[in-house]
Amino acid sequence: NIFLHLDKQYLISTAWAVKDFAPNCPLYVQILKPENKFHIKFADHVVCEEEFKYAMLALNCICPATSTLITLLVHTSRGQEGQQSPEQWQKTYGRCSGNEVYHIVLEESTFFAEYEGKSFTYASFHAHKKFGVCLIGVRREDNKNILLNPGPRYIMNSTDTCFYINITKEENSAFKNQDQQRKSNVSGSFYHGPSRLPVHSIIASMGTVAIDLQDTSCRSASGPTLTLPTEGSKEMRRPSIAPVLEVADASSIQTCDLLSDQSEDETTPDEEISSNLEYAKGYPPYSPYIGSSPTFCHLLHEKVPFCCLRLDKSCQHNYYEDAKAYGFKNKLIIVAAETAGNGLYNFIVPLRAYYRPKKELNPIVLLLDNP
Repeated sequence: NIFLHLDKQYLISTAWAVKDFAPNCPLYVQILKPENKFHIKFADHVVCEEEFKYAMLALNCICPATSTLITLLVHTSRGQEGQQSPEQWQKTYGRCSGNEVYHIVLEESTFFAEYEGKSFTYASFHAHKKFGVCLIGVRREDNKNILLNPGPRYIMNSTDTCFYINITKEENSAFKNQDQQRKSNVSGSFYHGPSRLPVHSIIASMGTVAIDLQDTSCRSASGPTLTLPTEGSKEMRRPSIAPVLEVADASSIQTCDLLSDQSEDETTPDEEISSNLEYAKGYPPYSPYIGSSPTFCHLLHEKVPFCCLRLDKSCQHNYYEDAKAYGFKNKLIIVAAETAGNGLYNFIVPLRAYYRPKKELNPIVLLLDNP
């Protein structure tokens, strides 16, 4: 701990010195503890290890492998890993690991220039369908903040900076005209007959081609293939995705109400009443450290007494001495840590975010070496 303390002092003093010596130089700082962000708030970019680590762990609990996705995006790779492997999934994984995040101004882009005046959703869908790139966010010319997936209400502007995921940046890409593309598709097609498509091709193209897999089968003895829907079944089944509009239609977009839960209509009246009595939506009454951002989340109506936070000891309010006695309906999320540091705030808040369905809130248990 003494080394961490000395490192903190050296880091903060160095950041101050750099800012005084070269005030116009962009300053990037990486720190360990989130409470130290206050001392270097003048830096242009600050990355806190504990904040990032716990936030990634929380996202993994909601969507497994999120940390793998982020790690692959921030590490440089040529996408050649695993190409000698006999397993097709390893080849696909290695090739797609070469994806990185790039940015370009919309009016200078071949990928996105034609979508000026269109909605973000429309631009993202059709750019991916046409070029295989994944538009994930934009930034206005007069704004430093990057908007991740701003949705159908956001209209693309010629001066917007577009952030996208691709194997290589647009400036280093080679484009084929449509005739060449059709010829290459015909000669190098993965189709085995009119109705077969390899599983790895479907996985690699997920999002580019909307495929409904409800009625697919794996009966081919020649290899791992899926059956595509037959022509005669089009009228019998709904399309797998909704139409993507160029400009958002007010009648087709549900009004976003922060105080309403989109999943409430799936609950029974008794469950809804009990959940409303137990939880409320709002901002945490206290911040763990200066500089932490308040987040709209699920809260208890009344603060739980400190003695009730120990699951292994009974108190005057309850007599439970183990987790099973509580009869939790959802699976537990167990966090093992040395102490209950301020960084844990960034683990708990995403798991209690307002948009999480109440019936899917998992109890969080802390296993601490030094409570």
